[in-house]
This record gives sequence, C-alpha cells and structure tokens, in this order.
Amino acid sequence: MHFEVIHKPTFTNQLLAIPKEQIVHILEKVEYLRTNPTPDGKLKKKLTGYKGNVYRLRSGDYRIIYSYGDGYVALLGVDRRAEVYRGEQTAPDDVTLDLHQLPNLDDALSPPDPRPLTPDPAPGPKAEMLPVKLETGLLAKLLVPEEFFPEFLKCKTLDDLLQAQVPEGVRERIFDCITSPDYDRVLAQPSFLTGETDNLLKFAEGELLGFLLKLDTEQERFVTWGLKAKGPTLLKGGPGTGKSLVALYRVGEYLKALKKSGVEKPQILFTTYTTALIAVSRQLLKSLLGADATAVEVRTADSVVLSIVNRADGSPQIATQTDLKKLLKTSLPQAKANLSGNVLQRQAQEQTLERLSADYLLEEILHVIEARGLDSLADYQAATRSGRVIPLNKTQRMAVWSAREWLMTAIAEAGLTTWPHLRNRA
Repeated sequence: MHFEVIHKPTFTNQLLAIPKEQIVHILEKVEYLRTNPTPDGKLKKKLTGYKGNVYRLRSGDYRIIYSYGDGYVALLGVDRRAEVYRGEQTAPDDVTLDLHQLPNLDDALSPPDPRPLTPDPAPGPKAEMLPVKLETGLLAKLLVPEEFFPEFLKCKTLDDLLQAQVPEGVRERIFDCITSPDYDRVLAQPSFLTGETDNLLKFAEGELLGFLLKLDTEQERFVTWGLKAKGPTLLKGGPGTGKSLVALYRVGEYLKALKKSGVEKPQILFTTYTTALIAVSRQLLKSLLGADATAVEVRTADSVVLSIVNRADGSPQIATQTDLKKLLKTSLPQAKANLSGNVLQRQAQEQTLERLSADYLLEEILHVIEARGLDSLADYQAATRSGRVIPLNKTQRMAVWSAREWLMTAIAEAGLTTWPHLRNRA
C-alpha cells in the first residue's frame, strides 16, 4: 500500500534547524514511511504518554515523530533522541566519578556549628531562561525575516519570547525548535500536503515558500460553493481559517468549469493586497495546477489599478505619506480661516482640527471619505465610521470636510494623486 505523506507545521519548523546532510537521511526514512509506517518494535515504536497514536522512527541521532491512518502518514516532528537543538551530543552511558568533587572527610566529621539555624529567605519567582541562545545564525537558518531579528535577539527568557512583538507564526517556529512539543497538540494542527519528499529539502533551503493546506470537510465544501453564481461571491472567516488557500483551490475548480463549458484557453486573475503573498501564491498554484498554472495571472490589486489608470490617463504621480503630511500642514490654516457656521460652530470646528493628529486626519480623509467616494458633506455626515475609535458629530465632521477640501486642492496643484482616488478611477 502506498501512503500519502502530509505534515504539520511543527515538523517543517523543526526541520529548518537540522543540518542539510542530516535532512537527506531523514527524508530517506520518510520515503520508507510512505510504504510501511507500521511499528516493528525496533526502528518504529509507538510512544507512550500521548492520547493520540504517536510513533517514532529512528534516523541516526534524530527521531521522526509521526502518526498514520487510512491511507496517510502525518509527520509531526523531528528532533534529537535526548535533547532538542542545542548542538550537544547525547550523554554517554558510562559515568565517571570525579574524586576531587567529593566533600572533604574532615569537614564532614567536624562538630556542628553551635549558632542557631535561621531559614533562608523565600526565593522569588525565577525567570525560565531560554534553552538556546537566539543568535543571527540560528534565526537565519529558521528563515526568520531580518526585520524581526532585533526583537528576538533581546529575548533571554521564555517570558521575553512570549512578549516579543513578532508574528505568531514566526514565534511558534522558534518555540518548536528550542522546546519539546506536546505532540497531542501537534496532532490538532492543520495538515499540509507534502507532495514529493524533495519538497521538504527545498523548503529547508528556502527555495519552496509554502505548502498547500490539506482541506478539511468544511473547507472542501467552500471550494465548489457558488461556482455557478452569476454575480460575486464572498467568503468570510477569521485569521487562520484557510480563506486564502480555499481561494487557490477555487481557481482550480473555475478552470475545470471553464474548460467544461468550451473555453479552450481560460484566463483567471488572482489578486492579493500584499506583495509578500505574490510569490507564495504563484508557487502554490503551480503545485496545485501543474501546467494549467500558466492560465492564472497573480498580481496585487493595486498593480491592476495602476495598469488600468495608466492605459487611460498615463502614469500618475502618487503622493507619499510625507507628501501628504506636508500638504495637510499647509492646508490646515486655510481650512480654519474658511470654516462655516455660527461662532460656536466655528470654535468647535477649530478645536477639532487642533486636537486630531495629522495621521488620524489623513486616515479619515483618505480611507473614509475618498475611499468611499463620498461627494458631499451630507453624504459624509450620514456615513457610518465603524472602527474609527473617535466619534465625530456633525459639527466636527464639518471641520474634517473643510480640511479635506483644502487638502485635495493642494494635492491637485502639486500634480499628485492618492491611492483611494486611483482605485475609484480604475
């Protein structure tokens, strides 16, 4: 029987910390599991102390932790037999007694100290030090983005690591490589399709950016949901629910549907909002679709916006955040001098413009007014502002609207434009 190999994030996290020559041997053992994961009492044994079915396969100084079921082998982790990655050899079986370390016999037979015993002060809570010092070499090997190096290098204790201002996935990678995982918890992690065993080596060398998620029943349902809808479909879910990967699988289903309907050379545009997702999306689509991946164009939404506007209007000059702050600073005095309403209303508006920070004002103007295409003060005063933290009444919105009008004029006179304007124009 041939078993499909899947893996948990902890496995690939730990694999990154292992020398390449050892990874090659480990992957040979993984291929062995692909044909026969059943424990034999020697190389493969069931581990006790876990609620789930957890096994280990020896590979030199390392052990591959895995589980298996009907038609699949799940790789859970890979670590040293005695210690996690500390660069140490396993302890020798023979122990040598050092006589110089024994207490002096005369001291042991001396009369007791006549002074009364006093209890030692109660020790305070002791910080648990990291079992491994975090250094740039280790962080680079674990494929941690360099922007997070300073935050990790400050960490001396486990508490430091827990409180570090870094993405949770990156923090978990560090934890997996310096502490011993609870494999019952690892079993509950999402599973990823390993594909060819060489993919694991490519991942460890930084050539492969990610793996396709093995979808559960609920996620599979959404891969084909609404494919025949005539209008847009919207799938919502919290972080880590697999929305992006469901979208990738839907691309494959759309291609099948288009070909079935008679479209010989279908074309699909797959957009994201971050440049960082472009490379990994392309790679995953290639893994999923094979040669059909050439039918899919992967771009950021804003790159599509620019190409549309470029064809119609030529290349725009987009204002930077620095440009916008300078233009807002020069626009505010004019906005204050031209406020509308009675004396009390003008005073309230002026206070609003003085109290709101430049960053907040720019966000309000660009992401609430301009992004939504609100064309009048009445539209703005009637608009909801969910998530904006600071409530603004109608008089305060009059002040913001005045600042917005003067700012937009200044931007146009400078020959600049903004991303919200470009998106609406596109």
